[in-house]
Amino acid sequence: MNHDAPVTPAALQAHIAELEQQLKLSDEGVSQLAQRCLELEQQLLTCQTELSRHSAEAENITLTLPQLFYDTGSGFSPRECLVATEDVYNELTHEVSVTFILPEDARAVRLDPGELACCITDLAISDERISFQPVNGLVLQEDSLLFLDVDPNLSLHCTTGFGAGMKFAVNYHYYPLGRFLHEQPGKSLLRALNDLKLKNATAAQEADEVLQASRAECMRLNQQLLTLQGIQHEYQVSLENMRASSSWRLTAPLRRLLTLLRGH
Repeated sequence: MNHDAPVTPAALQAHIAELEQQLKLSDEGVSQLAQRCLELEQQLLTCQTELSRHSAEAENITLTLPQLFYDTGSGFSPRECLVATEDVYNELTHEVSVTFILPEDARAVRLDPGELACCITDLAISDERISFQPVNGLVLQEDSLLFLDVDPNLSLHCTTGFGAGMKFAVNYHYYPLGRFLHEQPGKSLLRALNDLKLKNATAAQEADEVLQASRAECMRLNQQLLTLQGIQHEYQVSLENMRASSSWRLTAPLRRLLTLLRGH
């Protein structure tokens, strides 16, 4: 005999509503993913447009020369910029070696390694007080930086500030990407980088969910501990009250007698 309860219209309607809600959430997720794909495609098209605009000038050596911008109070501008000479860049080895001397005190300093999308490796600054941070690039490894946009630049920071007459040397290897991003290897690289970003975002979200779950579990265990401590405290108070009562004192001879009998 089948003892299962019959499905009522109300239960069926509730189940249908639940399925419709799940479908709506799924559609929203697909729409968000499609929007993100369109944004990434737009970024790629913008990058390709900029590279195409610069392709005719790719052979111009000046596009591969570093520039040092220094801000004396009115922001970065071409008026406050040191441009290296052509001999600092070796096209055969791709090595750049240049020395800068600041003509004035500067609030901020920015290094532009060139005007083309590029990969930079082995970047070193002679002054140990100076560190660098890529502004519009990706850190591939400790000694490799990738700039997919034209006009790559790095922000420089000095523990003692940038004073007039400060002198330091900069060395690195500079590899312009040129038309590489228009070809299949470059497109594959962009897809790989985008996939990596998405995976990192997913991993970060999963880690955050695990952290939130751990925090909730800790709160639950702490609450349980507080409850047990409260019970223990109540027990101790009750035990002390019982031992201080007159009935406990009156039955003391009987308890001693029972102890003796158990010993025999």
